[in-house]
Amino acid sequence: MKKRTSVGLFDRIVSCLTYLSAGWVGMIVLVLYYFKKRKPSIFLQYNVFQSIFISLLFFVIGMTLGLIFKMLSFIPFLDYLVAQVSFIFNVPVFFNYSIIQAFTTCLILYMAILSAMGKYPRVYWVSRRIIDRAVK
Repeated sequence: MKKRTSVGLFDRIVSCLTYLSAGWVGMIVLVLYYFKKRKPSIFLQYNVFQSIFISLLFFVIGMTLGLIFKMLSFIPFLDYLVAQVSFIFNVPVFFNYSIIQAFTTCLILYMAILSAMGKYPRVYWVSRRIIDRAVK
């Protein structure tokens, strides 16, 4: 029978803080572990890599959409449509958060809370890629 290993308090706190800091806290802890020649737990590695990947994914998606919207705004008949779509997604809806800001804030809070509880937060496409990489 397989033993269940519990997640330490330090790993849970660092995992929670790494989501809230877009991966910076976890990156610093991994560098410190490297210099101390200690191996971080699987739980900590999973959460740090997932938070860094999600932060980079949000950045790339935001920059790409910004570039596409900027290029489409120069086309005469599409500029009005692009402005309307941009306005719809950026207008404050929930407590002065836009739809995109509310989604990202809820996602980050979901992952931070689950990691603080010692559970693996699952984001479908991202988590599957990280687990596949860890198994290889």
